[in-house]
Amino acid sequence: MDEKKLIESSSVETRLEKAFQPVRPSRQFVQRIRKRIRLAPSVVVAERLNETSHIMLLIAGSITVVLLVVTAVRAIFYLTNKSR
Repeated sequence: MDEKKLIESSSVETRLEKAFQPVRPSRQFVQRIRKRIRLAPSVVVAERLNETSHIMLLIAGSITVVLLVVTAVRAIFYLTNKSR
């Protein structure tokens, strides 16, 4: 079975090599693409957060964690006291 796979893959490889011959692009095409790449506007994907944003994010995260812990503790106390 392994030999069959090897034979099939090698035949596929040769067929692909025959089907996909390298093509040389024209000079005009290359120059146009180079110009477009050089003149492409720079895009800012993500701006750096400033110090205030970091502090606000830290405070919001801390408050969220505190609220989740308080809610979990209250739920545990409620469930344990209800059984008594």
